[in-house]
Order: sequence, then C-alpha cells, then structure tokens
Amino acid sequence: MTVRDWAIVFAVMFWGLLVVVACWTLSKVAGLLEEATRDLRETTDRILPTLEQLTETTAGLNVELARVDTIIAGVQSITSTTDRLVSVLHATISNPLVKVAAFAAGTARAAKRLRE
Repeated sequence: MTVRDWAIVFAVMFWGLLVVVACWTLSKVAGLLEEATRDLRETTDRILPTLEQLTETTAGLNVELARVDTIIAGVQSITSTTDRLVSVLHATISNPLVKVAAFAAGTARAAKRLRE
C-alpha cells in the first residue's frame, strides 16, 4: 500500500467516525426533545385546570364588580340628592336667620342709642 492508499483509508475512517459521532449527537438531541415535549405536555396538563379556575374566578369577580358599580351609582345618586336638599335647606333657613340676626342687631343698636 502506498501513502496515497493510507491517506484514503485514514480519510474514510475519519469521515466514518464523524458520521457515527453526528448520529450519536442527533440521537441525544432527539431524546432531549422528546423529554422536553413530555415535560411541556405534563406542565400543560397541570396548568389547564388552574386556568379554568382562574377564568371562573374572574367571571365571578366581574359579577361582583357589576354589583359594586350599581351600589356606587346608588350612593352617587343619594349624595347628589342630599347635596341638593342641603342647598335648599340652607337657602330656606339661612335667609330668615340672617334677617332675624340683622333685625336683632339693629334693635340692639337702636336700644343702645336710646339709652344714651
């Protein structure tokens, strides 16, 4: 055998070893992908019931928020009505009280001048 023949044999063996290593690496990667797929499937199976419960809880919370909105609207209506009632009472009571106070002050001043 010549040097050229040995170089060809060495090259064939090198490429054969390279193919074996590549196949081994690909089989490990395939196993890793299968394991990752299995883990992802298990995680999904565990998360889905939690998400369904979360959806139900959110729906219940939306119902309660609608009730709170209704209550707040009622309170705002009551507050507005009370504010208007206080304004009317203020106008009704304060005008006569101011007039009585002014009359009392004027009477007191007149009585004081009469005494002098």
